[in-house]
Amino acid sequence: MGGADRGLAIANGTLTLLLCYSSMTLAFLAVGIVIHWVLRWKSSRDPWWRDVMLVYNHYPDLHEPLPSAKFSARFKRPYGFDQDLPC
Repeated sequence: MGGADRGLAIANGTLTLLLCYSSMTLAFLAVGIVIHWVLRWKSSRDPWWRDVMLVYNHYPDLHEPLPSAKFSARFKRPYGFDQDLPC
């Protein structure tokens, strides 16, 4: 899909088409091209960025000031996602 992630490229093209059609102007075409260029650039730098973000979004942000019985590895973000890293 032009170097961008397939799902995001289809979503971007659909939204661009709908905005151009509803506004009866081609001004949104330039916005869609710029967004596609950014998606293409992001995918060329790191091809797995979208998959990593999908996994990252499944983990909740929980603050436990003291360890408790409810606290388990299930509630922790994986290493590298702002947990267990020195500040």
